[in-house]
Amino acid sequence: MKKTFFLVSLLCGVISGPSSVLMGQSADSVEDLVNMKLTVDVRIFTVMAALNAAGFDYETPGKTMSELRRDIRQELQQTDPGLLERLQAFYQEHRQGSDGIDNQVSYVSLALLLSGPPQFKLLFEEKKIPADARRLLGFERLVQEFYQKAGIQSMWERYQSTYAEELELYRPVLRGMIEQTLEYFRIPPRSVMDRRIVLIPDLLNAKNIVNARSLEPVYYIVVGPTDNATDNHRQLQHGYLHYLIDPLVEKFGLQLLKHSDLMELAHRQPQLDAQYQNKFFLLVAESLIETILWKIHLPEDPDRELVSLFRQGFIFVPYFQRGLKRYEETELISFPSFVEDLFKDIKKSQIEEDEKVIAALESDLRIEQEKEAQSQQRTQEEVDRRNRVNSLLNQAAVLLSKREYLSAGEQLQNLLREDPENGNAYFYLAQIASQQEQHEEAVQYYRQATESPGVPEWVQGWSLLRIGNYQAFQGDFGGARTYFDRVLEMKGDLRGAREEAQGSIDKLP
Repeated sequence: MKKTFFLVSLLCGVISGPSSVLMGQSADSVEDLVNMKLTVDVRIFTVMAALNAAGFDYETPGKTMSELRRDIRQELQQTDPGLLERLQAFYQEHRQGSDGIDNQVSYVSLALLLSGPPQFKLLFEEKKIPADARRLLGFERLVQEFYQKAGIQSMWERYQSTYAEELELYRPVLRGMIEQTLEYFRIPPRSVMDRRIVLIPDLLNAKNIVNARSLEPVYYIVVGPTDNATDNHRQLQHGYLHYLIDPLVEKFGLQLLKHSDLMELAHRQPQLDAQYQNKFFLLVAESLIETILWKIHLPEDPDRELVSLFRQGFIFVPYFQRGLKRYEETELISFPSFVEDLFKDIKKSQIEEDEKVIAALESDLRIEQEKEAQSQQRTQEEVDRRNRVNSLLNQAAVLLSKREYLSAGEQLQNLLREDPENGNAYFYLAQIASQQEQHEEAVQYYRQATESPGVPEWVQGWSLLRIGNYQAFQGDFGGARTYFDRVLEMKGDLRGAREEAQGSIDKLP
């Protein structure tokens, strides 16, 4: 599953699109559990429509573009060609990455920083705008023109109900996720009036994309279309955990600042994302959130997951794992109450020791991975060898049917160099020798066929029968009967060998 989940430094002020439509609530709605709003937003719709018109066509691997997105993209092709050219030029000039996945994040961020239609004006001073959205400044003027010339108001009126229906699919998922999280935190449902979460559908994005943006005191979660809302459970929980954890990190910020020099250790990690560089509180929050998610959703390969998280710069995960183990064992304290001691007990020496443990574990995993790769290579080589052997055997069988015995024999000898114990090859060589009246050589090949491991029962049965016939021809009737009896004692489908053996016994003197 492809995801994009970015959380940035908190900004001042509340953004609310004046054209957003608040979804209805019920007595047992998710709004009763947390200060959350499920809403559609014309700003997201307009910016993403402009982005699609500009050439954004990324879709999550393994997924097919939604029918609604295809229909709207087709409809947008009727927009003024000159405007489309300018949109496309802007998109290409500001494009990041090769597949387009990184581009949509910044455009979603920009949409949340705009007023509603038709002005689409920036609501913040440029210096307060996050860097990823700041690089797109100027696109809002194209969006304003696009809204008018592409008939977005009429289009939004037609599709707004579809967006609202998408939101309803998330209600049971959100409720289950929130209840699961609150149970782990050992706290009751409550609405914190100074903060809220806003969930917005973005049906013009790739499937299963989840974008998160914190614009204090609002936590925005923007979800792309999905075939199954439960697929986004973990990503939604990630956003909700930020809503719960960020205030705790802020509350104990002075206590945490004592360890801010550990950012140097985080910066040494090879997979640290740029959004966490020099942002100590965000790194602490993300480390704790990833640890909680670990506890709630146990990974299939814990060691590999631990190394991966540490190398992404979440250097507090091992320490938080030990702390959460203590928390789970107490059962007498809520998580918010436990956090103070969790933060207070951080020791630089422990985190640095964790790095050594991670390095050793990483080395062990690398060795294990190399062994696994070698094993897979050997398995693949064996598969390739068997395929070559089967191919040679099939070619030999075709040549035999055409009575091209010399060429068939050459193929079989090549096969035996690949697989010296191939009973089928010896059986076919015996048949070739028989056709050429080389009876003693044929008997020798039949014996090798019967002694080869894994030879098919019918090959073994016919080989024993032919050896018995040769013994009878030589006048060794007792020896011949022994071979015929062995055929009669065999089980399974012998392709007529059993009946032939009985007939040969009946002919013995």
